[in-house]
Amino acid sequence: MPEISRYIVRGATMVCSCGSHGRKINLPVSHGSYVNNKPMMNQWDCMPIENVPEFGICSSPSNPNSATVSLVGEDGNTVTGKPCVPAILSCWMDTKEDTIVDGFPALTTDSKLICSLGGMITFKTDGQHDG
Repeated sequence: MPEISRYIVRGATMVCSCGSHGRKINLPVSHGSYVNNKPMMNQWDCMPIENVPEFGICSSPSNPNSATVSLVGEDGNTVTGKPCVPAILSCWMDTKEDTIVDGFPALTTDSKLICSLGGMITFKTDGQHDG
């Protein structure tokens, strides 16, 4: 049975298919719609740094960065490579068109974002019950 799509709120954990670390989506100012007392996100909450932070080390062969960094990975081992700098192509895809948050479709656990370097950004958690 397929998992039910859930609304995304500030603090939901995202992952990038080319990134080494999961990160939380940010919302500097609430849109005024809430689920479980947490602010909901919409399709235009896709700005690098403001909403979508770096995902640690980028494994994309298209990454033009010449720098090399080492980070402690989520498993405790050291990860070395080029730093991630998200290069978002457009707004979130696969949004909930019939639920409007501040004038735009809501994000759900099905929503996706594409980085021009080849990564696909998806949600690992909805953030509704994260600490």
